[in-house]
Amino acid sequence: MAANVFTTGTGSATSLADPLVNILFSQKLHIETQDELWFNQRGLMKKEDGGEDTFERKSDSPIVVKDEFGKERGQRIRLALRKQLTTNVGLSDRDGSGTGANVLNQYTFGISSMIDQEENMNLYDMEVVVELMKHAVGFATPELQDLRTPFKMEQEAASALRDWLAGQYEESILDAHYEGNAAHVIKSGFASATAHPRVIWSNNATEQGDISNDDLLSAADLRKVYESMRINNINPLKVDGKEMYVLLAHVYSISDLMNDSDIKNTYQNAFSRTAAGSENPLFSRAEVIFEGIAVHEYNRVRVPGSGDNAASTRRNIVLGADAIICGNASEPRLVRRKEDAYEDRYGVGIKQIFGCARADFQHINNNVTLNQSSAELMNWSVA
Repeated sequence: MAANVFTTGTGSATSLADPLVNILFSQKLHIETQDELWFNQRGLMKKEDGGEDTFERKSDSPIVVKDEFGKERGQRIRLALRKQLTTNVGLSDRDGSGTGANVLNQYTFGISSMIDQEENMNLYDMEVVVELMKHAVGFATPELQDLRTPFKMEQEAASALRDWLAGQYEESILDAHYEGNAAHVIKSGFASATAHPRVIWSNNATEQGDISNDDLLSAADLRKVYESMRINNINPLKVDGKEMYVLLAHVYSISDLMNDSDIKNTYQNAFSRTAAGSENPLFSRAEVIFEGIAVHEYNRVRVPGSGDNAASTRRNIVLGADAIICGNASEPRLVRRKEDAYEDRYGVGIKQIFGCARADFQHINNNVTLNQSSAELMNWSVA
């Protein structure tokens, strides 16, 4: 809180000192903060209910929220992943002759002994590092101010801090996608920023130096995204009996997409724009659904930090199932300033221990990283 910056208002210097008030506010703020998130309103978040199998994926949500209250700052919430067995998978000559890698493994049929021919299981895990996020507001509290303002400053402070924390939580989700972990975790030194391992470039670009004004978001890019996600076995979202991916595209990118001739022709031929009959917000609130991609307009899409035409490049977000994991180690809690200058100074703060991480699963033994959940789509986009 900046020194000597106070808003004239009123408030009780004793009400927030009651721990019962803190507890009640904490439970209420946790729900309110989560409800305010754009990702939640669009149906992109779902809480882990605790009853899932260890290796079960939540195929109906790209962002999974895990509440694990009671953790201390800087601790880690771990999640596990077991890869499927690969023997006899993806062979093009299963019934061919010989013993090469492209034919059916001789130890999986008939009377061949399986002793010493066992396949090793590939076990991966990831961690969500949690850290304290906090902020505070302050205002003067002479009793005379009760007569000078129609606001109850204590309630306004709680609402303002809730809105601030909701915004920071949303930015932390973006941090996780772009950098691997929430920024407040990275800045605390508990994790390092790590670029996304899967980048899809618009049109014929292959790197940042190739991006130019002919790389606008188009129907061809949506096809390219879908093909790339499918070929690389990225986990699709399974919603209302359909498999799909979600693209969060910048406002300017959406404008370019809506001007694309293929998209225009699709609409003119009476193709359903957003699967209007569906009540699921993944469908009903999408701007475009095309070739297995549900496109949502999102104005917080970021630009690269450096490189040619970085300011004109949008790092649009492609999400499959379990793309980002958010761990809550505490509920948001309101706290009051202890020193109050004989109740002439009144401060209210908010604190929560949480973290968000991109689902980069790391092999337990050889440190191989596996991401099967998301990607970035780079395209040119300006007003």
